[in-house]
Amino acid sequence: MAKNGSEPVSPIIIRAATGNDASAIAAVHVASWRETYAGLMPQTMLKGLSVSDRTARWVRILDRSERPEGPGVFVAEHGGDLVGFASSGSQRDPNLLAQGFTGEITAIYVLQDMQGRGGGRRLMAAIVEDLQSVGYDAASLWVLRENLRARRFYERLGGAIIGEKQDHRDAVTFTEIAYGWRDLSKLRV
Repeated sequence: MAKNGSEPVSPIIIRAATGNDASAIAAVHVASWRETYAGLMPQTMLKGLSVSDRTARWVRILDRSERPEGPGVFVAEHGGDLVGFASSGSQRDPNLLAQGFTGEITAIYVLQDMQGRGGGRRLMAAIVEDLQSVGYDAASLWVLRENLRARRFYERLGGAIIGEKQDHRDAVTFTEIAYGWRDLSKLRV
């Protein structure tokens, strides 16, 4: 027991994802989208998310033979359960690539009840280290404009707004904001 009589708090463990994590990542992906985007995206879109579809996608992503350097995917575990994940790779947006942002943080999600415990920062640190290890010095990510909690998190890490785009999904248009770090060694994690 902890000194105050409560149960001890188990730490959040960050590790590289393996192929065996695909279904757990998919479950967190769907759950975190439903938590994060409730009220920001149509409910029908969120209800339509499928863990089995996401599992198939994560199996492909985790197959490191798709890219020579492999995707950078890390997971956060707490008490033996997967509670978050982050992924990165080569920049996919030609406009951001032209600005020198050669790497991209393609996803970072932590279940809502685990937020504020340092897991997100530690996932970012793992992703940044991984990006740098394969030669990326600058990186960006996209976030829904209305996702103010995530935007504050990226700003606390030193991210600067570097772009904006419209994303069209299921007859709905969303505005996304790009945050970037020109020098990953200065990302404040």
